[in-house]
Parts: sequence; C-alpha cells; structure tokens
Amino acid sequence: MRKLGIDTRELAHPEPLEIAIKTLQQLNNDTYLYMLHSKNPIPLLDLAQEHNYRTLSQENSAGDWEIVITNNKDVDLKELLSV
Repeated sequence: MRKLGIDTRELAHPEPLEIAIKTLQQLNNDTYLYMLHSKNPIPLLDLAQEHNYRTLSQENSAGDWEIVITNNKDVDLKELLSV
C-alpha cells in the first residue's frame, strides 16, 4: 500500500482537518492516510468513520498522535503505523 503522509503538528485549526479531508478524497484500496497531529483529531476520526473509512489513532512516545485512515477492509491498521 502507498502512504499519503501529512504532518499537521505545526498547523492551526482548521487547516489539519481541511488537508486531511482533501487527502481522504484521494484514497483508494491501495492507499492510506498517515497523519501526524499534535492532538487526537476526534472530529476527523468521526467524519471518516461516518463515511465507512477504518481509522486508528495512537499517541507516540513523543506525545504526538499518529493517525491511519483507509478504506481498505483487509489491511491491518497497526501494521500501517509501523511502516
């Protein structure tokens, strides 16, 4: 799978959400969104789940949030975090 990575840790609201939504529109079964954020983006995760995307978010040891979003039903989301 191909990663579409974005780092929004330094951006102010609503820029991270806007960028993520544009990226979600580009996803297919062979791509996924990997996002670094300064906090857990609950509105983005809720929106993605409402549109049948699979999501995983987890705080890393640096205190940043790593988010994976995909519409591929067969991939292991935890594996995508380590790619």
